[in-house]
Amino acid sequence: MQDVRSAIAQRLHGLRAPARVTPTRSDATAVERYWNRHTVQARDFRSARASRRYLEWRFREYPLFREFSGLWGAHDGEVVLDYGCGPGNDLAGFAVHTRASRIIGLDVSQTALELAARRLALHEDARDRVELRRVGDGDPSIPLADGSVDHVNCQGVLHHTSHPQAILAELARVLRPGGTATLMVYNRDSVWFHLFTAYERMVVEGAFAGLEVEDAFARNTDGAECPISRCYRADEFLAVCREAGFEGDFAGGYLSRRELRALESSWARALADDRLGDEHRAFLRELVFDFRGYPLYRGRHAGIGGTYRLRRA
Repeated sequence: MQDVRSAIAQRLHGLRAPARVTPTRSDATAVERYWNRHTVQARDFRSARASRRYLEWRFREYPLFREFSGLWGAHDGEVVLDYGCGPGNDLAGFAVHTRASRIIGLDVSQTALELAARRLALHEDARDRVELRRVGDGDPSIPLADGSVDHVNCQGVLHHTSHPQAILAELARVLRPGGTATLMVYNRDSVWFHLFTAYERMVVEGAFAGLEVEDAFARNTDGAECPISRCYRADEFLAVCREAGFEGDFAGGYLSRRELRALESSWARALADDRLGDEHRAFLRELVFDFRGYPLYRGRHAGIGGTYRLRRA
């Protein structure tokens, strides 16, 4: 059988450094093993057009995702790092929609990197601009020089890692002074946490018996066997970001269609149900809605996709 790295190299015809996609190590952590088996929304695409259409589908599926993430932004001549690139959604977007000079995708999953490599091979815009590199969950170091990156994109990754604070410090290290970052971690002040998980799943369905709501949330996001899945309040995550060397703000939590369905079907019912805990009922009482019907909690949108717009101090 042909070596995996050689096969990827032949397929990509100019995608930079595909040989750095290396096999799963025997000492892989539980996080690495899980994400090699479970790759979020992963599929092979038959054409560049299908790949681009999928990017637009994601924006439709997650209201406010486009606005909060700022994808794709203006990155002319810049080096963009996508930490936890997965199967290449954002890598493809940066390649197609920006003039970034260099786009680097890092991930712990061999499976995801191979999917990304095949997808990027469809896009002429990716050739000679995109690099794929494998990183480890047990070792938070990033194989890039100090100040060598202009913009960091990290969507839905840090909350699954063993050492999020150390990774944040590494992201700040490789980012040039004044460089920017957009990070998404799961939002505790969200409809997903307080209504979908705490009420629909735990109270109505009786799921996750005996678990605290934080543990139930962890099992109710990316699979029941996902080894790590955290959520953060904005103030606590911003404090961690500042300690790592960032400054910035919380944009809000973009929404999933599942959260909007939960609001429509269960919000009033949950408020009237004595089985729901006081913390969750207080959250639901404080919700207000914008002109589109999207929920806000204390002035910020209350979706699961907690998004932070940062810069290196």
